Amino acid sequence: MNLNLPRVAVSDRVSLSRRIRAGERTTMASLEGPGCIRRLWVTDGRRGNGRQVVIRIYFDDEPVPHVEAPFGDFFGVMHGLPWYPINTPHLSAQNYSGYNCYFDMPFARSARIEMDRGAGDTPIFLFVDWHRFPGQELDEPRRFCARWRREAPAESYGEDFLLLDADGPGRLVGFVYGVRLYDDTDRWSHGGADNIYIDGDGEHPAYLRGIGGEDTFGTSYGGALHTPETHLYTGMPYYTHADVGQARPAQRLVGYRFYDRDTIDFRKSIHVRFGSMRNDICATSYWYQEGPVRPFFEMPDWPLLQPAERFEPPWGELPKGTCDLPLPDTGSWWLCGPFWNRGDRAMEADLPAETELDPEAALDGGHDEDSPWLTEGSRELGRDGALWQRRAALRGFVDFNHVFRPHILGTPGNSGEAAAVARCVLEVEEETAASLRLAWDDRLVLRVNGGDPTDLGHHDAFRTRTVPVDLKKGRNIIVLKLSNTVGSNYGGWAFAFSAALPDGSVVLPRAERAREGAG
Repeated sequence: MNLNLPRVAVSDRVSLSRRIRAGERTTMASLEGPGCIRRLWVTDGRRGNGRQVVIRIYFDDEPVPHVEAPFGDFFGVMHGLPWYPINTPHLSAQNYSGYNCYFDMPFARSARIEMDRGAGDTPIFLFVDWHRFPGQELDEPRRFCARWRREAPAESYGEDFLLLDADGPGRLVGFVYGVRLYDDTDRWSHGGADNIYIDGDGEHPAYLRGIGGEDTFGTSYGGALHTPETHLYTGMPYYTHADVGQARPAQRLVGYRFYDRDTIDFRKSIHVRFGSMRNDICATSYWYQEGPVRPFFEMPDWPLLQPAERFEPPWGELPKGTCDLPLPDTGSWWLCGPFWNRGDRAMEADLPAETELDPEAALDGGHDEDSPWLTEGSRELGRDGALWQRRAALRGFVDFNHVFRPHILGTPGNSGEAAAVARCVLEVEEETAASLRLAWDDRLVLRVNGGDPTDLGHHDAFRTRTVPVDLKKGRNIIVLKLSNTVGSNYGGWAFAFSAALPDGSVVLPRAERAREGAG
């Protein structure tokens, strides 16, 4: 990343060996700014489990660490392993546990590196190579950030694994992603790939969607067999099969993706997820942002850092939501679906879900015999009919794939010919004009306060349109109906929504009370 740093730099280095004692947080280095860390080299003298130590880095006396991750995972070595070869411009790992980090980490006043250990003592050897900028001001407002997160087990055929939720402005640098497969239903990679939601609560929303998990890391056909290899910006440096007592061996793997050429900037927010099956999944995300960092995951107790050998205590089970922290409130919706849309039948019809809210109702989805929502797995999940679910928006986005994904083998995106309905209330104190900012792909139909449907048309790619509407005093019911085809983003089925008043203030959508009235 191009940073605005002072021109005159004085090279400096911290080089030390220090023993970290169990249960004690140890300050490894304190740097006086302005300055910029250019390289970290660290090794654990025990050459052991990379999740026995946690690293935290603080900039400019902020109380919340900008970096917080298990020792090995921060350097791209996941699953508590001591090492495997990594060779990228940002991270490298060498035998036995020589960890290198090359992210630039600027700071105006101070930088502090802390480590602590869960059990036993260990010697840590450390180089911090950095630049001092004596007598100069640091004008660069962005700070380097990194966070680790884990689910064990993650969700299968449902909501994707959360990698990152951050406030802007900033830039996503990349992530390292690890999977230990225990779900024998489908390939790990068939859970899907990266889904990046950008500025859903901003002026120009964008949505980037992948295909299969291995494709994110620049490989191909990597769902079942792969040769470990490390490359410049993408790679899968660790890939093996383990005997976990199933009929076929299970993959254990790590992939990384860095966005150097295809930069990903965000102004208001970024939200990143990765398609998942019911496996042990972990990830470290790296980004730059202005302002204090806001954690979205709380580091668990030491036993829950360790990889799961089985999904039962005390084997490192960490179910979804166990350590998650609240995300910013950008509204809530009622969603209803899936409706079969072959020949645009659901988009052309007046669906009951568009005019009445009944969360207890099970509606006819109108599926043909070959609908993916009529498979045995989809029926077991209760997705063979159209059901209501209340959902929070994700930084202004609503993704129907998190709610209505069919249970079919293969990567998601093959569930086209579908439609779903979203309903919310906008409440205003007086009658007013408003601007609805909508971003979507495929076809979108809008209803306001039970009026005639307005067909907003079809977008081949995720694009934005602003629609003027008149809101009455009090509660206004907004209904959106969105179709889904495979299209140019492999079956993305999401929209972003914002409602602005003439004075620039924003009205958050709220899930209406049940049986509040007709749409």
